[in-house]
Formats: sequence, C-alpha cells, structure tokens
Amino acid sequence: MLFLPLAASTAILPYFHSVENLKWNREYIEIVAMDFGIKSTLFDEYLVHDMWLMATGIIFILFCMWLYTKSLFLTMVTIIGIVFSLGIAYFLYVLVFELKFFPFMNLLAIVVAIGIGSDDAFIFCKVWFKMKQEEKDRSLTHLLTDTFHHAFVSIFVTTLTTSVAFMASYVSSVTAICCFSIFAGTAVIANFLLMVTWFPACLIIWEKSCFSKDGISQSLFFTCLNGGYCSRIISSPINMLTWPKCSTVDKLWNSREKYLLNCVINLRYLWITILSGIAVGSIVIVLFYPKLKLPDSEDFQLFASSHPFEKYDFIYKDHFYFHRESCNSESNYELPLRFVFGVLPTDNGDHLDPTNLGTLELDPEFNMSDPISQVWLLKFCKNLKREPFFKAMMGPLLPNCYIETFLKSMQRTCSDFMSGQDRSPCCKSSIFPFSPDVFDKCIIQEMADIYETPSEFLIPGVAGPKFSKDENPTIKAVVVEYVSNYSYSMSYDVMNEFFNEVETFMNKQLTTAPKGMQSGWFVSELKFYDLQKELATSTMYAILLSMGLALAVLLFSTLNFLISFYAILTITFSIFVTIAVFVLLGWKLNILESVAISTAIGLTVDFSLHYSVNYRLCPSNLLNNRQAATSFALSYMAGPALMAAITTGAAGAFMLPSFILPYIKIGMFLVIVMSVSWLYATFFLGSLLATIGPQNHFGQFSYSKLYRRLKGKPSRDRIRSQPTNSSISDTQELETLTDKSLKTLSKSSQKSYKCGVSHNRVLSDQSPSATSAITIIMADEY
Repeated sequence: MLFLPLAASTAILPYFHSVENLKWNREYIEIVAMDFGIKSTLFDEYLVHDMWLMATGIIFILFCMWLYTKSLFLTMVTIIGIVFSLGIAYFLYVLVFELKFFPFMNLLAIVVAIGIGSDDAFIFCKVWFKMKQEEKDRSLTHLLTDTFHHAFVSIFVTTLTTSVAFMASYVSSVTAICCFSIFAGTAVIANFLLMVTWFPACLIIWEKSCFSKDGISQSLFFTCLNGGYCSRIISSPINMLTWPKCSTVDKLWNSREKYLLNCVINLRYLWITILSGIAVGSIVIVLFYPKLKLPDSEDFQLFASSHPFEKYDFIYKDHFYFHRESCNSESNYELPLRFVFGVLPTDNGDHLDPTNLGTLELDPEFNMSDPISQVWLLKFCKNLKREPFFKAMMGPLLPNCYIETFLKSMQRTCSDFMSGQDRSPCCKSSIFPFSPDVFDKCIIQEMADIYETPSEFLIPGVAGPKFSKDENPTIKAVVVEYVSNYSYSMSYDVMNEFFNEVETFMNKQLTTAPKGMQSGWFVSELKFYDLQKELATSTMYAILLSMGLALAVLLFSTLNFLISFYAILTITFSIFVTIAVFVLLGWKLNILESVAISTAIGLTVDFSLHYSVNYRLCPSNLLNNRQAATSFALSYMAGPALMAAITTGAAGAFMLPSFILPYIKIGMFLVIVMSVSWLYATFFLGSLLATIGPQNHFGQFSYSKLYRRLKGKPSRDRIRSQPTNSSISDTQELETLTDKSLKTLSKSSQKSYKCGVSHNRVLSDQSPSATSAITIIMADEY
C-alpha cells in the first residue's frame, strides 16, 4: 500500500493519466486498485470522450437508412426530424415544464428517439413503395392519402403505447427515473408529430424532384423508385450522394423477405414450442432463482469492473481499518431509533429537483405541555426499552428521552442548601404530570442545565425538545432517540426486517396517543433502503401499468380481444426474457437498470403492435385464412421491423467498447432488447397468428355508430375508382383470389406469396377504427 503526497482533487487528473499509461506489472508486484478521489471527475471526462462511440453508431444508422430508403435526402430528413424531436422535448422540459434537474439517464432518450424515429421512417417508406408499385397511375395526392392512412395506424398506436410506457415510470419516487419518463415520453410524442407532418411533406418533395413531367429522372441528389432498374449515373461528384435502386439489391432483399415468411409460417409449431420454453425458463429465472436482485452497495459503479477505481471501492477498501473507522461500517455502526413528534411527515419540496428540500411543516395540534402528552411520552419510552430491537446504552442519556431526565430533575428538593436558591416550582413540590405553566417554565431551565454539561460527558445531538425562537420559547417538536441492536446493512432483507419491526411498534403506540402526539413518525438511516424499496415496488408498478395501458391501446385500435391478447403475451415474454438475460449477466436493480427496464417496455411493444395492427388491416377476404393474413402482416412490417432492430441494436453495439459502465450497459441493453423483441414479435407472434389467429371476424367488435355512419354514405373511393385502361375492376381482382390460391397458400412450404395493395377499398367489412386504411389485398405468386 502506497500513500502519495497529493491532494485528492481535480488538479491531479493529469498525473493519473500519466500513471494510467505506465505498466502496472513489475515482476512480483502488480497494481490492482487505486483511489485518487477523482472518480466523478474522471467519469465526466470519459462521458465526453466516449461520445465518439455514439457518433459512430449514428453514422452506421445513417448508412442503414440510406441503404433501405435508397435516398440520402430521406435519410437526412429522418435524422433532422429526430434531432428536432429531441430539441422540442428539451425545450418543453426546460422552459415549459420548468424542470431544472437533467440527469444523465435522460441521454438514453437519444437512443430511444433514434430507434423509434427510424422505425417510423422505415414503415412510411415501405408502405409508400408498395403503394407506388400497385397504384402506378394514381396521383401523388392519392398515393400519399393511401400511404398516410395505412402507416398512420401503426405509427400512432406504437407512439401511444411507447409514450405511455415511459410516462408510467413517473409513479416512481426516484427523481432520475421521473425526469427520464417525462423527457423520453415528450420526445416520442414530438417525434410522432414530425413523422406525420414533416416526413410526408419531405417525401412529396423527394418524389416531385425525381422525375420531370415526361417521366425522365432529372435529379442528381434524389434517387427514386424507377421500375426496379438502376438510375442513370451522370458523371458528377454529387452522384456520390446517391444510392441507386439496383435490381440485384432488390432481388436479394426480396429473397430474404420471402425466406422469412416461409420460415415463420411453415415452422410455426416449432417456434411456438421453443420460444415458449425459453419464456417459461426466463420467468423462473426472474421470479424464483436466481431472481432480479436489488443493489447491495451504496457505491454507484461508474466504470467497468476491471477499472482500478472500481476494484478499490468494491473489493479492497473494506479490508483497511482506516476506511472502516471513517465510514462507520457494519461492524461498529448500530442503526439509530429516532421518533419525531411535532413535525408533519410531509415533503413539500419539488420532487423533480433533488436540491429543493422544501420547508418544515410543524404540527399545529402538537402540545407537549399537555399533562396527557407528558404521561403518554413517558410510557412510550418505557415500552420502547422493552422491545427486542432496543439496545441499552452506556453513559448519561440525558436528552434521549428527555421526559425521564426531566422527571428525575423535578424530584430535587426545593431549597438548595449550598447556594440557598429556591427552585420552586421546579422541584418535588410539583406533582407529575405537571401543569402546563410549570412544565413550560421548568423544561427551559432543565435543558439549559443539560446543555451546560461538559463535552467529555455529553455531546448534544438531534434528540430532545426543540424550542421556538420567540421571546417566550415553547416546545415545537420532540425527538426521542436510542440505538437498536441492528447493525447497518446493505442487505434489503435485513433492513426491511428492522424497518417493519420498528414501524409496527410505532403504529401500535400511536393508537393510544393523545391528539397532540398522533402525528409522530419513525426514521433512521434508511436512505439506501428507501432506494431499494422504491426500485423494487415502482419498477413493478411501472411494468404492470405499462402493460395495462398497452393492452388498452391494442383493444382500442384492433377491437379484437384475441389479437390484443396474443400481442400482450408476446410483449410479456419479451420483457421476461430480456430481464432474464440481465439477471444472468449479473445486473442488479439499480437506478440505471430500472430506467433500462422501463425503456425496454417502450421499445418492445413496437414490433408486436406493428404486426397486430397490420393483421387487422388485412382485408376480410383474407381473414378466413390465418396464413394469408399473417403473410400480409409480415410482408408489410417484417422489413421495417428488422431494419429498426438492426439499426438500434447496432447503435448499442458501438457503445460497448466504452470506458464507463452506463455506456456499456446501455449498449448491452439495446442489443439484447432489440434482438429479443424482434425475435419474439416476428417468430412467436407470427406463429401464433398463423396457428390460432382469429379468422372470419371472430372476436371482432366495432363502433356501431361510426360503422352505420360509414356504411350509410357512399364511399368516395368507390366513386373515383372507376375501371380505366390502367386498372382492373373489383370482379377481376377478386377472381384472382380463388379458393385454390388460398388453399395453396396455407399448405405450400416452397412457395411464397406477395401481398399487393389495390386502389379499391372495402369499407363495410372492416373494423371502423381502421376502415379508412383498408384496401383489397391480392395474393399473387412470387
């Protein structure tokens, strides 16, 4: 062990960096841990230094979006929309909500906004391209209307569920979690507003810039969907900004999508069995063994476990006597018993600002001079000393339960033979319980005598009566304090046993307390225990509230109980599998982990909701065949969901080489939650819908008034969708969808079908919540 003659301050940060670059192994000696007292300062430095990892992830997301949308313009528009949504959220957070505290956890909302924003952009582009392919002769207005109606449902439902999942964390009493819930939920809502206004407008600008009136591509900056062929490359430096839509790339992507559809539908029983088994095992891991454990250290880990600062704090420091002595560790620190009367247990400070502690509120009913209160407090102290958690103390316990000391002092003789002083009425001439006048006068003299005791015998603490500061001081509060036979522990079970035992005693005593003493309460060194307890309860409440709100949104949007139940089951399995992976990795439910779980709920619901909503958007003529309806939902959403999972997961993977633990855990969290949620949404939910999904409108409800209103009016699409040279009639379209083709679809293990969207609508057979977005779907062989 080596002590350096250096002060633990930010001034030695350069010295640490020089030591950091030295070899720590010299034959038989190795430096395994160190403590320079600059842990927080170094964390702030690494926090800025490792931002390049996040920037690298954003660049990768840009590349993936460019690859998928085939347009650098749309890619930049999406990123700008994400930046705008974060800016709007920060503006509302600081200037409108007037929140002063901005915790580090809020930075996680950046990754959330990137994942959700790119997901919405992928969905909008996917629907737009499909509409263009199927409705080549329609105007941009009609194309945008059809695209907007179809994409709006998925984007709105996922935005609503994701935002309420974040907002549900507001039930927590942990300030950092509450602030994160507000900022993340606001960012999601702002992103939605931009995706239904900013992005469609930019999409039209992009489309109009692609072609001239004669249909010839005229833009160098915009790359357009041009019949599946590569755009003409003109020799110009700006062509480096384009990503031509080559048929080879399209065929490769379409073959993967075709393979995915076949894999889900043909192996559906296998996927249900395997993924259900994994989910059941995860439930056992999370709830039974080894379980999601609460933190057992007050030290908040900032760096990786291999860092010398963390090794000292978590492994070596408790081996040194000087550290145990200074920190009052478990071996010599008994938990205090503090009972407060006269102060109301209310927190009127700003719960979202940890620096605002509020003001003290006194109990207007408190009256210590009342004889009944004197008798009850004396009895309370005697009962306390008979409890098993009470520990006898040595020395003069003068102020600990001051009523006992005061009662003894009142047994003195009224005449002092040494000084000749007359102590009346503060002597044995007064009978307990004392009258209010005698009590108020004598208690001041008694406490003055106590505090004149030499410090070798008594060091006044928080115990005893607390007086007002007016001319005639009176007792405004009383603190009774002793020590317990419980030692301070970071174990939740030990501290919970201590708290419940003392709290039960306190509540029992208050049942017999007079009116002026009934607002008393118990407190001890319970800050870390309170954090543990709040994390355990509020995280569970947030999960249950988020799942309930997600189910309500699903029922509202699909109006089908079975589809909603399957989606919630999938989301529940995804959450348990994700948390089980965290448990196996050794994570404990600290603040960062609680925020991660809340974020996991918000991110996990997206993919399942996309598939569920699009299963309902499938037209009624396909709903009599589960495999056809599932194929429709997957064909629309599998691509965007996969790209969203890849981009968000990759952004997390780029953060893994970081020096600081929060970045590492955020990266691991994003990789795990994206992988698990996409896997279960695509393979488990897709298999469920293909196997036992509702068909022929089974379990489907409707808004009867809206339904009759829509049915009674002629559809404007029926009026404007007259057969032309470039379109086919309803009869011709329906003839292609024969029973033979549906039968082949359900049994084929080698063929895949592509769902195309027609411009003719069917309003009467659809759920009114989605009627404006429903189109006739063709099942054509690939």
